[in-house]
Amino acid sequence: MVNKKTIEVSVNDLQCGMYVSELDRPWLETPYLIQGILIQSQEDIDLLKRYCIHVHIDIDRSEPFVARQLTPHTASDIALSIYSENDKLKSAKEHEALSTFFQHLETYTDACTAKEETPAATKAYNIASTLFSDININIERNLKVDIRAAHEVVDTLCASVVRNPDAALLLAQLKTTGKELYDNAIKTSVHLLAFGRHIGLPRKELSILGLGGLLMDIGKLRLPKDIQTKSSLFLKPAERKLIKQHVCYGEEIIAQSTDIPEEVSKIIAQHHERENGRGYPHGLYANKLHAYGRMAAIVDCYEELIAPQPGMPSLRPFQALKELRDNSNSGLNYTLVEQFTQCIGMFPVGSLVELNTGEVAIVLTHNRTQRFLPSVMIICDAQKKPYDTPITLDLRTTAPGPGGVQYTITRDLPQGAYGIDAKQYYL
Repeated sequence: MVNKKTIEVSVNDLQCGMYVSELDRPWLETPYLIQGILIQSQEDIDLLKRYCIHVHIDIDRSEPFVARQLTPHTASDIALSIYSENDKLKSAKEHEALSTFFQHLETYTDACTAKEETPAATKAYNIASTLFSDININIERNLKVDIRAAHEVVDTLCASVVRNPDAALLLAQLKTTGKELYDNAIKTSVHLLAFGRHIGLPRKELSILGLGGLLMDIGKLRLPKDIQTKSSLFLKPAERKLIKQHVCYGEEIIAQSTDIPEEVSKIIAQHHERENGRGYPHGLYANKLHAYGRMAAIVDCYEELIAPQPGMPSLRPFQALKELRDNSNSGLNYTLVEQFTQCIGMFPVGSLVELNTGEVAIVLTHNRTQRFLPSVMIICDAQKKPYDTPITLDLRTTAPGPGGVQYTITRDLPQGAYGIDAKQYYL
């Protein structure tokens, strides 16, 4: 069946550059829990062949050279094609601009396992927490932020993420200082460091990105404590107006320091700006936004979407990523959203998942080649009752369970699902 935007294709006719928007079965029955995939290799095609007979290709989101082959030629469709080509040209220009910015990229490989990296990551996390406490005291006393000390702390975090990002990502999700604003700052820094590593930014740039993440919401320290970490969903109009001031407060705090990198200032100033000019505080459009500010906006949105909210469940990671991709049509940068999605994976480290056995587990580390088969810690049985001793399994290499069935993940879960507090299982 063909419509103006999609075409049904046999898996035997797939080629690189095609964007698969629909399958002939539910996405949840496949490893692709994040709906939609741009075919980039023969491996992608082979995996689709394992699960499907035919798929639907989104012409508009496929690469231009493929789209031209698939585009119908009726009069109305030619008009649509011209419109789509304009959209793709705009997207291509945006991609080209980002490609120009992200030059001299590096390829990172894990230097150790997440388990081996955990002690160093824990030390870096604790140092970062102490630093943020010192920053808070300095702000209360109207003193400058010690940027040199902040750099040193972020360099330690950066080194850990470079060696293996999963250890720091797990800590950021499960470890707590008891102060939500501190935890959020460290989590944002770690997410941006992992994001930058995934893209391949040089080590120096990673440190700048991580520093921006750590200081991104520093202006909230000047706000009343009862709204510092309050979700935007629950803010009253007066509180919403006040919370927006944290960006300007952050700029003022950082302006007191003479050795702050310009990119860090951009992250602080732009993490609430949007591509369509509807963000704040300055209403900047895409061509005025720094790439790091755009990356920070994505991380900030993701973290708010998955955070537990009073009286209502948080979004599952899959739902949060889908929300990000929907927002990439206007507010967030599509290319960077796709990269972030690939960075954290279908089942982010530290998230809750349900296995095909009915058991509940925490994702501990990713398998880089088969990200839908991570290492997990099983914490609850099929009746959702906690095990006395959690069970750690690598789903890629573990032998089949009872009945000879291979362990797989059936779905991700929101934070706090079944009343589970994953933080109590911090390793």
